[in-house]
Amino acid sequence: MKNNIFLSIALILICSCSSLAFWADDSDVDVVEPVALQPFKDDYSVFIEWKKSFNGKNSLGSFKPSFYSGNMLIADPEGSIFSVNPNSGKENWRINLDRQLAAGVASGFGKLVVSDVNGFVIAIDSESQEIIWEINIGGEVLSNAVISASLVLVKNSVGELVALNASSGEKVWSFRSQLPALTVRGTGEPIIENGIVFSTFDNGRLGAFQLDTGFFLWDAPISFVEGSSELENLIDADSAPILAKQLIFATNYQGNLTAFDIAQKRPVWNSKASSFYSPIVANNMIMVIQDDGSILSFSLANLSSSWISEEYLRRQLSSGAAYNNLLLVGDLEGYVHVINPMTGITVGRKKVSGNPIMSITTFRELAFVIDQESNIVALKL
Repeated sequence: MKNNIFLSIALILICSCSSLAFWADDSDVDVVEPVALQPFKDDYSVFIEWKKSFNGKNSLGSFKPSFYSGNMLIADPEGSIFSVNPNSGKENWRINLDRQLAAGVASGFGKLVVSDVNGFVIAIDSESQEIIWEINIGGEVLSNAVISASLVLVKNSVGELVALNASSGEKVWSFRSQLPALTVRGTGEPIIENGIVFSTFDNGRLGAFQLDTGFFLWDAPISFVEGSSELENLIDADSAPILAKQLIFATNYQGNLTAFDIAQKRPVWNSKASSFYSPIVANNMIMVIQDDGSILSFSLANLSSSWISEEYLRRQLSSGAAYNNLLLVGDLEGYVHVINPMTGITVGRKKVSGNPIMSITTFRELAFVIDQESNIVALKL
């Protein structure tokens, strides 16, 4: 779980291009407890529509569902892919790939795409459920692929963004960023906007590429290194950028929330932030869930700071989601919290799992909560 509060957890998540010796004795580490939950005004009741369990550990929160032709597509770490009715949880079909998967399933343009722990990207026909092609891209893929009409985009653990031919799996183009000495295990998927691919990288930069050719257009820093040690200079960008108000927003660890102007091809605003997650836009606000459990909020109208919540410090918050103009976020005890984006005040809460919540996604009238044990809970307000 991506949280830098407990030293032991942070060290497990950090992978290095060179070997490191960690000398800290557990007896010397002061463990600070998560903030206790506070009373709140229950303005929104949270209802559980259905629950479904899948196999394997979702330790990084990289197993997120996708939605195609009205159905939910889910991959689990043990190698199964399921089609599920999102309203009822009823299973339509399943296939077993007999291999360990590294991230969730992407869907679109008649294809499903998953990746395994050995660096293979696998494309499957959405109608016949048969494998169309598979190719090894030289590194584990820890986030969902992105599918366009002609290409499949994936980002691997060695800092490479790869575009594959959607029909054959042949590599069309790739870009390899300069990998820093230390990175946080995990990657964020790229996004496509008006024929341009935007992707964050482990060196704390955002890059823009021409979709069809991979032609490098520009890149810029989300933040700069400021420390004197490799650990202090760890500024990994581990989440997808988002588009809002004609700006691209991106976050990184021990860095910033930064807004990039697409036309000017440069950063135009930033604010200190440290996050493993993409920003969330709801009700004309942009919010950042920080690694310490605090939440920052800014007005999209002028990017001024709005509110800061420390109500959930050290509660190892999940990625968040906008739902009915509200913010949903989960925590280490399996609670889902409903927060008013305008005030930062909690207006609803429900315990939906006995495990830590890893991610939340939405589709139509429902929100889908995924926990560390690969259980999915469908919620409705």
